Parts: sequence; C-alpha cells; structure tokens
Amino acid sequence: MKFARITSPEAVDALFPLVDEDISAVMRDEEIAAEVAEIDALIEEAEREWAAAERVESFRVSRELTDLVSARRAVRRVTREVLRSRIRTGSTGKAAA
Repeated sequence: MKFARITSPEAVDALFPLVDEDISAVMRDEEIAAEVAEIDALIEEAEREWAAAERVESFRVSRELTDLVSARRAVRRVTREVLRSRIRTGSTGKAAA
C-alpha cells in the first residue's frame, strides 16, 4: 500500500484546497489582504482619534488665550504678585541698597 486513499467525500472536499497549490496561494493572498485591510483600518482609526484629540486641544488652547474671564484673572494674579514683590523689596530696602 504505497498510497493511502481518502474515501470520505467530506474529507476530500476539506483537504483539496490545502493540496492544490493554486487554491492555497489564492487563500494565502486573501488572508494577507484581509490582514492588511485590518491593519489599515486600525491605522485610520488611530489617525482619526489623534486628529480629534488635536482639535480638542487646539480649541482648549485657543479658548484659554481668548477667554476674557481667564485673561482678567491672569492679569490680577500677575499684578498681585508684582505688588507683593514690591512690598517685600520695599521693606528690606536697606539690605538691597
């Protein structure tokens, strides 16, 4: 018995694509194409998320720079710090001069 014969038609149908080189090459190409498509979809999703995060961040930064309430508070804080530093410097004026 040199060659074993497969007698089950279901087994022949299941094994034939694996034995035929043309069919197995097409199956490999389809698997590779599906994997590449999945990778491309993941990359596109990540790029969309990065673009959305960038838009949110740019809006937040632009709002910080144009928000009147924040601008007034920032000016008050800076003015308060300047006044405090002058008082400290003025009280120790003899040591500084």
